[in-house]
Amino acid sequence: MQKNNAKKKNQPTPVYKPYLKGNPVSALAAKRGLKVLGLILVFAFFGVLASGVFGFDSIVLRVALNGILLLFGAGLMYNEGARQGENDVTFAEIALNRQNEGKEISKTDRDTCFHPLKGWFTALVGVAPFLLITVVYALIATRQHYALGALPSWVSAYEGQQEIGGALAYYHQGTPAGLEDFLRLGVRLLLFPYMNMLGAGNYDRLYLLDKLSPLLLLIVPACYGLGYLRGPQLRALVHGNIRMARRRRNRSERKAREKRAQKTPQKKELI
Repeated sequence: MQKNNAKKKNQPTPVYKPYLKGNPVSALAAKRGLKVLGLILVFAFFGVLASGVFGFDSIVLRVALNGILLLFGAGLMYNEGARQGENDVTFAEIALNRQNEGKEISKTDRDTCFHPLKGWFTALVGVAPFLLITVVYALIATRQHYALGALPSWVSAYEGQQEIGGALAYYHQGTPAGLEDFLRLGVRLLLFPYMNMLGAGNYDRLYLLDKLSPLLLLIVPACYGLGYLRGPQLRALVHGNIRMARRRRNRSERKAREKRAQKTPQKKELI
């Protein structure tokens, strides 16, 4: 109990300061969406690399390890959003002080200031190209069926016979790839961890994944918007740390003065 009280005393108390609220939609916020887009591509790349390693037969291991991979991607998005949110709050505090001094605040400055909706707009811009792909694919996706495998090489010697070759002709009928096939490839690359969880050979579950792909795609980028909302709190903790450091310094200086006063010999009055 005493340890918990000591920890609470050592933790800074958040100090919230007023700031100038910015614009939720701007060219700057849209430009930041490129960072979100890049993080999505990086996450998809590592998901593809880890797909073979995390493709266990055990459903428990598949769900656990691919879930960790998803948490890692969500954590990257969250931290990036929180960092950007704190920076915008810092700029917004400075902008408010300038406005109070009678200085003009430009549109660019206001675009840089913090707004709770700006992180969501940035995340939406970053995920928009992939979201469009998943929406189109979810509308046209059909359930996959079992595909015939390749014939063994020794069968080719008997295909010349009419009764055998005619029966095996179905194996040589190819189906041209269409829009659905190309979109499926892109969507599956983006959602590899989810596909690993369900199991690559279960067509019914994969069909459900195809239909829910727009919602599943939004989970990781949404963490950027959640992290951005923490900007005011993180900035308040910075002010709290500054105030705590100042109090500690003042306390140390006061103790030092008291020690010096105790060591200084007092002059005796002559009677």
